[in-house]
Amino acid sequence: MSNFTLRSQKKAIPRPKVVTRPAVRNYYKSQTQIKNIKKQTISCSWRKCTEIFTSVLELDEHLHKHMEKIRAKAPYSCKWESCDFSCNCLIELHRHVYYHGYHSTLLNIGREECQKANIPDCALSESNKNSLPELKKDFECLWSSCNRNFVSITEFQDHVALHSAFDYDMLKTHEDEMPKAKCNWQFCKKIFPNKYRLVEHTRMHSNQKLFGCHKCGELFRTKTTLFDHCRRQETNNTHKYQCGQCYKFYATEKLLRNHVIVHVMCLKCSMCDMTCNSSNALATHIRYRHLKERPMRCPECNYKCVTKADLAKHKLHVHIKFVRRCGESGCNYRVKSLHALKKHYLEVHANSPSIYLCHCCEKLFKYGTLLSKHLIAKHNFQLPSGHKRFTYRIDENGFYCLETTRIESLEVTRQILSPVTFEISELNEDSNGEIVNNNESAFKNESTSLQKLVTITLEDED
Repeated sequence: MSNFTLRSQKKAIPRPKVVTRPAVRNYYKSQTQIKNIKKQTISCSWRKCTEIFTSVLELDEHLHKHMEKIRAKAPYSCKWESCDFSCNCLIELHRHVYYHGYHSTLLNIGREECQKANIPDCALSESNKNSLPELKKDFECLWSSCNRNFVSITEFQDHVALHSAFDYDMLKTHEDEMPKAKCNWQFCKKIFPNKYRLVEHTRMHSNQKLFGCHKCGELFRTKTTLFDHCRRQETNNTHKYQCGQCYKFYATEKLLRNHVIVHVMCLKCSMCDMTCNSSNALATHIRYRHLKERPMRCPECNYKCVTKADLAKHKLHVHIKFVRRCGESGCNYRVKSLHALKKHYLEVHANSPSIYLCHCCEKLFKYGTLLSKHLIAKHNFQLPSGHKRFTYRIDENGFYCLETTRIESLEVTRQILSPVTFEISELNEDSNGEIVNNNESAFKNESTSLQKLVTITLEDED
């Protein structure tokens, strides 16, 4: 859109400013040029079709011609390469095929970006490369006073980007050339300093991805996440960067830094001395340890539990009596839990049993619970404050040993030394279902508390 202009006559009386909306087609072309700075060559993967295009919009128009030739009676089947999708709704098929074009374009862009940066190929299976999500509904724009529906995901995403750019240009005046950009998506009133940040933000609402893995078909928002996806796989591990806590190897220093945060306990429970590394882990701890409410009830018995997952597990083991069987030939081992089945496979078939080693007397145990009883009875160990059991990790020799240290932020250490008590009634659930404390600001200081870390050992605790 061109900038507003002031034209003067003999008396220098300014004319009123005129706002013109840019042509949708021209804006779509500009958005395509932004996405594909270097023109991409996109091939149509419809069966027996070899045409090539330079933009996803051209591919959309081409796919529309293919779908016009589909038979008029249900069921309708997708003729995209390696896709066995079928449905009874012709609109759903159109929605599915348009998504194939969008998906194929991002995979092509991702392949070229990985080749330019010399990123190793993804080692995951290509069998599900063209598997798409279920698309039962049209893509609905929830921008203020819009509510339009789209069959093509490309048109939907460009339409949302057009909203953000147009609304921003409407705010521009001759005196204020850089106004604040406001998102008018339903229930979102975020404000950004410029149009670029607003357009980038609206991609979250339209679920717009810019790159894809050409091996497994997963989509990503940035090149960095695509590159990390390929590098973090075991076959691409360079074994150059090792975590000092769990001894795992990572391909890049960035992946190692992202992993180390998992070991930092930056949040503390206000009702005990339990420390966690994330708000989700802390919310789970409070639900199970401090709240007595069990909202989920089994319809077949009097069993009550906390989450739907707990209820599903109860039904599976108690009422359905589901049993897992070992897949090795000639083995009749059966068990309820997946953890026990994995342990059986490692011990019996992979010849790699889990062995727990006492770091005090070097006595070996088969189970962690036996080692815990041994540590308490023979060596007078006590459970860390707020914990129900000891934690173990694999050492350099392959044994599971007691984890005697934990890394805590300075803010969490201060809370432990000067605890604050409150009633359970002061706990509320936020809009995301996470439990928060009205009187504590620890949840809001997670990023700042990571700046200073304190290492606590079991010997330091009473």
